[in-house]
Amino acid sequence: MTDFGQPAQIRGPEAVRRSLIDAAVHLMGMRSPRQISGRELAKHAGVNYGLIHHYFGSKDAVFADAVKVATAEMGQRWDSDGILPVNTNDEASSYRTFAKLEVDEALSPMKGLMHRIVQGQATATGKAVDDPNLLAQVALCAALQFGWGAFEEEIVSGLAEFGIDRDELRERVSALSMRLASE
Repeated sequence: MTDFGQPAQIRGPEAVRRSLIDAAVHLMGMRSPRQISGRELAKHAGVNYGLIHHYFGSKDAVFADAVKVATAEMGQRWDSDGILPVNTNDEASSYRTFAKLEVDEALSPMKGLMHRIVQGQATATGKAVDDPNLLAQVALCAALQFGWGAFEEEIVSGLAEFGIDRDELRERVSALSMRLASE
């Protein structure tokens, strides 16, 4: 079994590609792609290392596709729901991926992503895309989304001694983020 509970023998081009991309998203949620070897990526995907080069050409190409997948997942949520509430569930791996991503500024997907967030939030709230309050809301909420994604483990660990558990903290952070949106 792989780390994702999939059978150890991944077969077929699409299954191999998907397994590598899923593993890349998962690993990038913990560390920068620069810190992840191709062999580690293949092991987590449950595939032979040579398949990275066969299907993608390089591990960097796998990570590039993983960023596209993570961007699409975030965008789909924002397109339908707006940016709030802060995504505090276990499926927030896309945020963790972006928070750990180290790329050249020229290659950064953040500009296009911010445009998509503004469009989605404007649609969800009925506000104009150039509304200063909408833009301030997007900036603050994006910081919350990415900050939570990047530091959830550290935040939960730091607050554990005060007796709050992860699920309760997630619920309260989500509720507070919704209150921010209404102000």
